[in-house]
Amino acid sequence: MTLALMVSIMGIAVVDSLNPSLFIAQFYLLTTPRPVPRLLSFIAGILVVNFGGGVLILAGVRTLVADVFSSMNGNTLHGLQLALGIALLVFGLWYKIQPKSDSEGGIEAKKPRSLLPIHTFVLGMVVMLNEITTALPYFIAIERITQANLSSLHNLLLLIVYNVIFSLPLLGFIGLFVLYRQRFASQLARISQFVQIWAPRLTKYFSVLFGGLFMVNAVAYFVRNLEFLK
Repeated sequence: MTLALMVSIMGIAVVDSLNPSLFIAQFYLLTTPRPVPRLLSFIAGILVVNFGGGVLILAGVRTLVADVFSSMNGNTLHGLQLALGIALLVFGLWYKIQPKSDSEGGIEAKKPRSLLPIHTFVLGMVVMLNEITTALPYFIAIERITQANLSSLHNLLLLIVYNVIFSLPLLGFIGLFVLYRQRFASQLARISQFVQIWAPRLTKYFSVLFGGLFMVNAVAYFVRNLEFLK
């Protein structure tokens, strides 16, 4: 496992963690009485789907990917990296930074019928499954992990690091609530509005940034190996 791979996975996780839908559901739970237990179960549900899905994907494609990538040379691998960089760049450029207004069907929190921790755990799973269409950063991270052809232990370690970073903003809001309960509660509407505005912006900017870095790294490889272009 290289430092570059670890930094890359951590950077992608930062992009993926800026998900307005998860924040909106969390802010709804913050308005309920004694929210911390149900918030922790909500985050646990999210992580079960995210981490479990990553493990299943890696387990399912590990042998196939190992066979495919073992037959590829550096030019092909960096060509794939270039394609991934372009995909991330296009995703960032395409991603809309302005949330829809209420009249356009804006982001709304999915509300559980019950506030028992087991039910908010299921809510976390449902919200995460609903976000599968925006999971491009996670798929890119898994692709980079499989490319590295690491041991199962290192694969799990990288997935754990990814999911810890992914959950940090959610855990951070719980920490703020616990430390500054009254002030945080009174500012919740303003914080929610701030997140809805800036989370999409940061997702867009980080996607463009990391897509550009992947492209630059791939192009630099081809420039160093000009005989490939002859």
